[in-house]
Amino acid sequence: MAVAVVFAFAVADGLLPVVGAAPYDVLARQLPRLLVARLNAGGDRGIRFFPFVGPVDGQRNFLNLREQFEPAQLALLHKQGATQLLVDGIFRPGGLHWRVLDGESLKVQIEGCVPFDARKPLDVLVRLEFEITGLLGWMGRPQPAHPLSGEALGWFLVLKDSLLRREANLPEASPDPLRPLRRCLELARDDEGVRALALDYAVQLLKRGEHREGLAPVLADLAQSPSLPTEQLERLAVLLHAAGDDAAAATAIGRAAMQSPERPELVERAAAQLFRLERYGEVRGLVELARHRGVASVPALAQLAAVCDRTGDQALRVQLTEELLGMDDLPVPVARLLVSFLIEDDRPLEACQVAERALAKDPAQPMLQFELGRAYLLLDNGSRASEALQQALQRGLPPTIAPQAQRYLRLAAVPGLWSGTQRVENAIAAGDLAEAMAGARELVRTVGRAAETWFLVGLVRHKLGHDRRAERALRRALRIDDRFGDAHNRLGILLVSRGNVEAGHQHLQQAHAIAPQESSPLLHLAQACALLGRIDEARQHIAAAELRGADPQMVEAVRREILAPRG
Repeated sequence: MAVAVVFAFAVADGLLPVVGAAPYDVLARQLPRLLVARLNAGGDRGIRFFPFVGPVDGQRNFLNLREQFEPAQLALLHKQGATQLLVDGIFRPGGLHWRVLDGESLKVQIEGCVPFDARKPLDVLVRLEFEITGLLGWMGRPQPAHPLSGEALGWFLVLKDSLLRREANLPEASPDPLRPLRRCLELARDDEGVRALALDYAVQLLKRGEHREGLAPVLADLAQSPSLPTEQLERLAVLLHAAGDDAAAATAIGRAAMQSPERPELVERAAAQLFRLERYGEVRGLVELARHRGVASVPALAQLAAVCDRTGDQALRVQLTEELLGMDDLPVPVARLLVSFLIEDDRPLEACQVAERALAKDPAQPMLQFELGRAYLLLDNGSRASEALQQALQRGLPPTIAPQAQRYLRLAAVPGLWSGTQRVENAIAAGDLAEAMAGARELVRTVGRAAETWFLVGLVRHKLGHDRRAERALRRALRIDDRFGDAHNRLGILLVSRGNVEAGHQHLQQAHAIAPQESSPLLHLAQACALLGRIDEARQHIAAAELRGADPQMVEAVRREILAPRG
């Protein structure tokens, strides 16, 4: 049961607003709430607050009483069962009139009138606390005074009332709901209670989907305060992310992690957020701090290795690779990253060992199965590569990776096809088309029945300008495998360039249907559609290619070509 119920105060007619103070209707709710908090002494001693809520202009809202209820009415309202005391009051000119009723007999136990200055509203709480604790027989010193005063205290009470309104799911009463928040932070951002209240208020706004755009800069400004504790920085990071400011959120959580590098989960979250925003220097500084103190976790070290890979610090990346290689029981994301580094460093055997150990514990990891397949291809072990790649495809690779896995699976199925393909592709990358052609001819002699072989011949022929021979080779590849998307794409490109736009468009459509996540067929489809006069369709293909991660410069070049005036 409740020991005592403190009701919202009434406000008599004729009281004028006081400059620099909270409005009387706010004081009527917030002073009783603060009195309840003082009486509960930071815990729960059975003291309850009761605001008056009811219909106002057809909406549920706070009731602003102009006079006190009769004792019997108060007893009916609070619904707290047997209660020792009921407390209420009314603001009148010159003072606060208050009373304490016996909860059972409803007789007045004590009442009085204390001078009241709206600019110093908390002064009355000490007297009320003393009288009520005396009636309850509680011993102890009164709670310490609130640190705020003046205008800052006024806005603090207004913000507390705004929060109460939202917690009670009542309609907004202000044309500028963020003003109390801004003013509180402008006047007293260094006060712990103000910051905590500001964050609680932001939570309520974001839960209701209100004022995200206006809230984000206020929170970002607060996050720049120099002496914020780690907990508040963490909370700010979450709120800033919810408000749509990922950059400020990453800054906040980065600062929190720098303050508490001994917390591995915090360092990992901060490093991941900063990495996604390509703020590699901050990731490096954070993880190296944890590393210097001997508290860097395995995922954090892996994140640092990824930063080194992105920024070209191969020496440290190799050093971190060796550190990770010597650790047991690597988390799956770390194992996958390590495997990719080992493959890049031409260490496929070690890559296989790391991947096999991780998959033995958790085989349901399609991307790690994919990396294992790549490693076995480098070892020229087609059967093991095929097994891993099939597992990867069955377990569900991302749509952007699945076509690559299917291609690797085709290459793994024919002995010698992978190594021969690598020779041709490396020569093309180096600009040595003569060597590429020699490699393609060698593949024809050794594994000529593979569609991939004839595709490579067609690719090299096309690059050499041998269009008719290229077309014959690509058509031969498609006779062997009509679901070969790369061959449809290359043949479509070739036919469009030779003026056979309709036929080229058909092959490009097939390439897109086979690999709908690939951006290349979409860009070429856009060019073909433009030549066919289907400009709107061309624009749609460009937009779809952008969504699939097409190179921005290529997208812009195609867009300029399509929009260029045609004679």
